[in-house]
Amino acid sequence: MLVRKIIIVVLISFGLFWGCKEESPTDDNGNTSMVEYMIDASSSEDWAYFSFSEGDSVSVSDLESSLVWDLGFQRFRIRTNSGTSGPGSGGAINMGKIDFSSLSEAPESGYVVDTILTYADMGGTHEYSGNPDMKDWYNMSGMPPTFTALDTVYVVKTADGKYAKVKILNYYDAQHNSGFITFKYVYQPNGSRNF
Repeated sequence: MLVRKIIIVVLISFGLFWGCKEESPTDDNGNTSMVEYMIDASSSEDWAYFSFSEGDSVSVSDLESSLVWDLGFQRFRIRTNSGTSGPGSGGAINMGKIDFSSLSEAPESGYVVDTILTYADMGGTHEYSGNPDMKDWYNMSGMPPTFTALDTVYVVKTADGKYAKVKILNYYDAQHNSGFITFKYVYQPNGSRNF
């Protein structure tokens, strides 16, 4: 009888834990605090999608109509929900090598939308839909190639027209597997341009 009670308590606790999602921390103005996130973009076939409002990876069943994602990643390629990649109001601006914490306001205009881009590898030249302003976020060197994130800050306009500032930090996980992109971001959920 005691074993049955313990099992029931464990199952209930597990169910409560499994069903809860930790919300992104916000300050008194509703701004999301700085968050670091690693996304598994290691597949050469499939894209991994991220939503700032969810603070997490999301599944996308119909890319042509989905507004649930803001950024897409496939290996070193990045897209926003805009232009040739999706129906959203997204885009990005490369702000250059500036101090991440000093960027307190997103630009009002100038967001670059996605278009068809190319990259070359040993198999030839390939096309993909991606964001031109986020294309060159890395330095590649050596053989096999090593990817190092540049010290660049981006402002991303989300699918629903909100704003996030983003900085890519790493292309590798703790075991040095490639395609695991770590980035930090601050998201403004109330629609203002202030971070």
